[in-house]
Amino acid sequence: VEKNPRTGNLGSLIKVFLARTKELKISAECQNHLFIWQAHNALFIICCLLKVFISRMSEEELQLHFTYEEK
Repeated sequence: VEKNPRTGNLGSLIKVFLARTKELKISAECQNHLFIWQAHNALFIICCLLKVFISRMSEEELQLHFTYEEK
């Protein structure tokens, strides 16, 4: 939680997940269970992190986790 505003890891995970959702339908049709399992785990991690962030942070602090700018 402390390092995320500097590293942007949560934002990167969300970007990767969103990019992979385009391939998810194809994977389901091919029954590629490994890809589906990885997508499920990524979404679960995002959900858990957001739940913790929302319950413990103010709106301003939460915004820092999604406004990462590379320096």
